[in-house]
Amino acid sequence: MAGDIISISIPPFPDFIEGNYRTMRKGQSHVDRRNLGYFDLIVVEKGCLFLAEENERYEIRENEMFILLPDRHHYSWRPCQEETGFYWLHFYTTAQWKQGQRASRFVSRLPIPDQHYHQCSYTLHLPKYAAIKEPGLLFELFQNILDSTIHEHRNDIWKTEELFLRFLRFVENTGIHKDRLTLLAEQIQIYLENNIEQPITNQHLEEQFHLHSNYLAKAMKETFGKTPLDVLLEIRMEYARQYLIRTDYDIRTISKLVGFSSEIYFSNCFKKHMGMSPRNYRKKYEEKT
Repeated sequence: MAGDIISISIPPFPDFIEGNYRTMRKGQSHVDRRNLGYFDLIVVEKGCLFLAEENERYEIRENEMFILLPDRHHYSWRPCQEETGFYWLHFYTTAQWKQGQRASRFVSRLPIPDQHYHQCSYTLHLPKYAAIKEPGLLFELFQNILDSTIHEHRNDIWKTEELFLRFLRFVENTGIHKDRLTLLAEQIQIYLENNIEQPITNQHLEEQFHLHSNYLAKAMKETFGKTPLDVLLEIRMEYARQYLIRTDYDIRTISKLVGFSSEIYFSNCFKKHMGMSPRNYRKKYEEKT
């Protein structure tokens, strides 16, 4: 659906595959494809594209962005009614991803030890369809990616990937219009992700964001469908699950790492969330491997 969010787990990071700028004359149509294998990100500079994904129809107009999924059927449900120019790029990821009405949160499936300085687990959130906030800057970033792949820079793969990741960051953070509640919910989520070991309460969040807990809950429910503390529990349970299968930490240590002062309470929460105790979950995973 047009208002959906595409959530992508990081690391690993998405990779730029190919892209270009295309002009379609009146009467021309977008290519008909199934299961491309790549995400197809399109930004219309002028005119309008009439695209369908499976049975959903969309009109992508000037200064609007749209992302086609890698495992769906894409086609034009109507030819261009005027000359239409647009940028497009294909990108690829081996990580888990999901499209939904609300943003999802992932913990990377890659084993990331935390005994030393280490990479963070992150979820990239991109709009399925959105109006571009600063089209001139977005088009410039897009063109920079394309320019970095020309012949004399052929070996500069690092530059291309750097520009592509900068582009994704711009789209996620500042390149599209978001309402105040969505922006607030994203800030709360980041704070929760970065502080899972802390004893967070509604009062604590009120002091952190200088807003009443009811307003914070409203922002989170409209964006993620859950209250801040519900989201925090989900994050803690996912991190606990990763600790159980990726490390040999004992249950008491894991409970402290994910913000529980009581091992018993942690075990009860984990069993309620996952359907089995932490010990049985670890044992089941070990039997599979």
